[in-house]
Amino acid sequence: MEKKRPQLNHDELLQLRWMLGGIAALTGAWAVAFLDVGAEWMLGVCTAAVLLVLWKPALPGRVPGWVHRLAFPAIVAFAVYDFYAQGEVLTVMTRLALLLLTYRAISYRRRRDELQLVVLGLFLVVVAGVLTVSMGFAAQIMAFTVLGLAMLMAMTLSEAAGVKAAEAGRVPGWAERVEWRRVFKKVRAVADWRILVFGGVLFVGVAVVSGLLFLAIPRFELRNSLFLEGMMKRKSNSGFTDTLRFGDVGEISKDESVAMRVEVGDRASLPEQLYWRMVVMDEYREQSFRLSAGLKAAAFDPVVTVPAISGGEPPSRRSVAWTFYVEAGVGRYLPLTGGFERMSFTEPQSLRASRRLRVIELTREPMAMKAYRVRGMTGREALRDPEFAGWLRLSDEERRAKMPNRPTMMELSLSEADETLLAQVVAEITGGVELSAGEFSQKAQAWLGGRHAYSLSPEIPAGAGDPLVRWLVSKEPGHCELFAGAFTLLARAAGHPARVVAGFVGGAWNEDYLIVRNSNAHAWCEIFDGAESWVRVDPTTAAGRGDGGVDALEALMGAAGLRDEDGGWAATVDRLRLFWYRRIVNFDQGDQRVLREALKESAQDVGRNLKAFADQALAWIKGWLMQPWSGGRIGWIAGAGAGLGVLWLAWRRKVRAWWLSWRSARGGGIDPVRREAGRWLRRLDGGGGAPEELRAVRAELEKVRYGPRGSWPDTGALWRKARKLGRRRARG
Repeated sequence: MEKKRPQLNHDELLQLRWMLGGIAALTGAWAVAFLDVGAEWMLGVCTAAVLLVLWKPALPGRVPGWVHRLAFPAIVAFAVYDFYAQGEVLTVMTRLALLLLTYRAISYRRRRDELQLVVLGLFLVVVAGVLTVSMGFAAQIMAFTVLGLAMLMAMTLSEAAGVKAAEAGRVPGWAERVEWRRVFKKVRAVADWRILVFGGVLFVGVAVVSGLLFLAIPRFELRNSLFLEGMMKRKSNSGFTDTLRFGDVGEISKDESVAMRVEVGDRASLPEQLYWRMVVMDEYREQSFRLSAGLKAAAFDPVVTVPAISGGEPPSRRSVAWTFYVEAGVGRYLPLTGGFERMSFTEPQSLRASRRLRVIELTREPMAMKAYRVRGMTGREALRDPEFAGWLRLSDEERRAKMPNRPTMMELSLSEADETLLAQVVAEITGGVELSAGEFSQKAQAWLGGRHAYSLSPEIPAGAGDPLVRWLVSKEPGHCELFAGAFTLLARAAGHPARVVAGFVGGAWNEDYLIVRNSNAHAWCEIFDGAESWVRVDPTTAAGRGDGGVDALEALMGAAGLRDEDGGWAATVDRLRLFWYRRIVNFDQGDQRVLREALKESAQDVGRNLKAFADQALAWIKGWLMQPWSGGRIGWIAGAGAGLGVLWLAWRRKVRAWWLSWRSARGGGIDPVRREAGRWLRRLDGGGGAPEELRAVRAELEKVRYGPRGSWPDTGALWRKARKLGRRRARG
């Protein structure tokens, strides 16, 4: 008799269902690791608990029933308290979903509970994907989909077999003694490679169809498509703000992760020095520089919600567009190299713009990667500011009348003793001679560089007075904030308006785009030239080479230029991440239009190539037929036809019989020889030929179809007899 494929029994079905549910729960729960919701301890508890009950499925049944009855009210009470303490809807919903998912994963489940587990896990995966737009979201959602479908299939099979889920507080029979190694071996023996291949092909087909729908569905703009951002606040802010304390940039620069990626099209279009300005700070107070309320009121436009904004630069036919992909955590301020013609977003953004400062501030720090495109951006060292130049030419009374909250680009906000120390240093730098802004910048940088070395871990001397002034008059090494802050105070003490700018410097080229890392974080200065422009000054580049700071300083001095990114696996992964941002996250109507044109052009090319090939083939056939017919050509055609006939007869008589016998010997599934015998029995049912001959052939076919293999006649001869009777029947 035919060998049957082994099957899973009822207990093994429930064990498989339990395992798939636990793995699916862990896959969904670990999406929380990408979110900043303060649920690290919950995730740890969830992981440990689920792994424990996967290892020992009998544990949930040993928990008293009253504990299970109190679990849901306790989770609801925790969620109410969490909302009262946090006040953030999405954070509370995420933590609540994680707790519910954990409970469903560690307790025995009915059909309703299995569906809840799938929905909760899918909710966490989708929320994490929407808020982080991480490349891992694609892999995670596909893995969760496969696990969820497999779990639902196991659930359906177990319920079809009449198996009920266990009650809480009792250990079911299937969970008492679980040997996972034996279960895995049994599942492997049960699995049919044809079903697995079919399932894989079906899954790939679904993925392909989903991709085609993603490409084809029309895009439309929402007022705020990522509305979830408004329901969650970022707990930590490691990026730039409008306040710069000493050590902030140093902490950011210790991080080697990517801050942003920039597509510039042509590498030759990049300026020689790349300074990515983000925020301008004019006020020095309480040992930190900050963007003053007066400058913010005077230089920034009101908040607007727009899909694009003008930067004030005149349009040019030679201008190019740069596309920025800024990672979450960089801050509310968008990196720019200077002025620009136009900035556009993938959706309307709430922002405040300052064309005077060349700064764009979002009203809310992005929770995920932020993409925008800038056309016609400049990278000039001097930024024109005619309004400030006009304000400087006014008298003190006119300044106060025109701008009561005047910008603090000229104030020191220091004690009298500290101002005296600064005056002494300025006199030492200038030699008592009044210098222009450019001359003073050169001499002040030389003085700072000759007195202070560069260090990633500076120390400010203890003592009385302002800490920045104490460092200035000392000989301690310093980081860029100290150099920039000290130069700003010296310039103001010498009568030159100055301010501090924070952002990034330089970048690395990775084949066709620019990578800027957090380690490129930097602070520099801008000094007013006395005419109408702010001129960039980077006093850190003049620093001396102190102990332990040689490599860092040399890297900084060359950072403003462009270097090549190191190749290898990391660069390849980063290119994949950019592809994810570019082609998936930011796929819009313009990309659809470009894709349609490319597909249309490709289809036309394929059509033209096929037509040309067909024309060539027809021309060859026509030319061959038009040639004179000779005996050799006729013989060649007859020989080819005879050869094809011989091959066909051999297949019918010998090769097919051998193939069926070989498949039958391999075993597994329905025997192909028995299947062939059944096919001939159906064809000869009531067929032609002598009754005795027909009965004899049918008897032999029935032996092959239903009898043991040892009783089979010669199947090759049997197939020939059956074909002969079949032809008789066809002739009537």
